[in-house]
Amino acid sequence: MRFDDIERNGLPSRNQNGDGGGQENGRANGNGSHGGNVNHGGNSNHGGNGHHGGGHAGRPGPTGPELVTALLILDDESNRRSTRAALQGMAGVEVVGERSELRSGLLLALQRRPRIVILDLPDAYDEALTAAGNFKMDAPDTALFLLSNSLDPQLLLRAIRAGAQEVLKKPLDRALLQEAVERVSRSGAARSASGTRARSIVTLFSTKGGVGTTTVAANLAVSIKAHFGVDTALADFDAQTGGAAHLLGLKAERSMSDLLRAPRIDSASLHMNLLRHSSGISVLAQPDDLNTLEPINPAQAGAVLDALAGAHDVVVVDAPHVFDEVSLEILDRSTTILVMAELSIPAIRAARRAMEVLERLHFTDVPDRVRLVVNRYTGTRGFISIDQLVEAIQVRPYHCVANDYRRVFASVNAGRALCLEDPESPAAKDIIALGAKLAGKEAPVPQAEDTIRRGLFFGKKVLR
Repeated sequence: MRFDDIERNGLPSRNQNGDGGGQENGRANGNGSHGGNVNHGGNSNHGGNGHHGGGHAGRPGPTGPELVTALLILDDESNRRSTRAALQGMAGVEVVGERSELRSGLLLALQRRPRIVILDLPDAYDEALTAAGNFKMDAPDTALFLLSNSLDPQLLLRAIRAGAQEVLKKPLDRALLQEAVERVSRSGAARSASGTRARSIVTLFSTKGGVGTTTVAANLAVSIKAHFGVDTALADFDAQTGGAAHLLGLKAERSMSDLLRAPRIDSASLHMNLLRHSSGISVLAQPDDLNTLEPINPAQAGAVLDALAGAHDVVVVDAPHVFDEVSLEILDRSTTILVMAELSIPAIRAARRAMEVLERLHFTDVPDRVRLVVNRYTGTRGFISIDQLVEAIQVRPYHCVANDYRRVFASVNAGRALCLEDPESPAAKDIIALGAKLAGKEAPVPQAEDTIRRGLFFGKKVLR
C-alpha cells in the first residue's frame, strides 16, 4: 500500500491485528540478533486467523520459580488449537496470547514479553526470519521456537543467526515440544540473568517543517552520549533539508548516499561512511551536494537502521516530514516515536493529523511508543496553553523544550551542539532531561517540565 495521497484517499489502514510497516509481512522494532540452541522434532500443521489468549485454570502450578508464558504466532487455526492444547497440558505453562499474522504477533510479543514465542515459518521463510531476528534484538530474554516443514542445514544456520532456541519440524511432536519448554524453564529463558538491555531507535517526526525537529534530534543524540555515556548514533533521513551534520559543525565528506552506493549495506560499509563528532556520537549525514544524492527505498532504509542499531545502543533518527513508505519503514522499526510540535495553530494541526495517522496505523497500540514533544515552549507567556493543546490533540506532552531562541539560534549558526557548549541554557537543560528519560537515567526536572507538573492557566479556546 502506498501512502503518498492521504488527503485524497483518506487515512490508510493496516491489518487490524496490530502494528506494522508498509509491507504485509514486516519487522518488529529493532534489529538483527544472535543465536541459540537449535533442536528439531515433529507433529502439527500450518497457520490461520484470530486472537485468543489467556491461560488455564485448575492445573498444577509452575514447577520452577516462575510461570513459563508462551505466545503463539501460527497462521492456521487447527495448528494453533493443537499447539495451545499441548502447552496447556504442561504444568506451569500459560498461553498469554495468539495471533495469526506475523507482524501483529511480534508486536503483541513486545507488549507482553512472554518467556517463549512459537512462530510458524512459511516455505519462503526469508522475511519471517528477518522479522524474528529483529524481534530478538528487542526481546533478548524471550526464547524463540520456530516451526518448519523442513530442517535443511541452510534453514538451521539462518535460524541460529536469527536467535532461535529451537527449530521444531511440523507436524509438531508434543514430547519434543515439552522437552524444549523444559529447557527454557531450566535455563531461565536465555539471558534473563545477564541484564541485557534492548537497543533503542528513537525517531523524531513531524509532517510540518520549521518546528525544530533537526535541532532537537542532533542535540538529543549529543546529550545521550555526552551526559549519560550511552553509545549513540544520529541518522539524518531528511534528504530535503539534510542539516543534521551542519548543526554539529561537521562537513559531510561521507554520507548516506555513499552508503547506499556500496555493494551491500552492512557493518563494514556503515562504519566507512559515518562521521564522528567531538561528543563521541556517530553521524550518518545527508550529502552537502544534491547532485550526489541517492534516492532511498524502504528496504534500504530498514537495512541502514539494522546496521546502525547493531553497532550502537541508541539510534536517534531525524525522519522525513512526510508519510510515505520510507518514513513508515523508519517508524515501523522505531522503539520510540517523538512527534514534534510547537504551540502554534499550524503546528498543532499538523501534530494532530500525524497522531491520527499513527493511531490509524496502530503505532499507538504499544503503550508509550508514540510521544508528543513540544518545542519552543514559552510557559504561561504563550498565546496557546498546554491545556488547549491537550484539548485539540487529546494527548498530553511527554516533554517540553523551552523557547531559548537567542542561544539556540547562535548555536545553530556556529555549528555547535547546544547541549555540549551551553548545557546550562534553558533549552539545553530540557533536551538533556529528555535524553535522561529516554536513556533511563536520572536528571533534574527542567523548568519547562516543572511548569507542566504544577499546572498551567486555561486560556481562551483558539482551536475549533
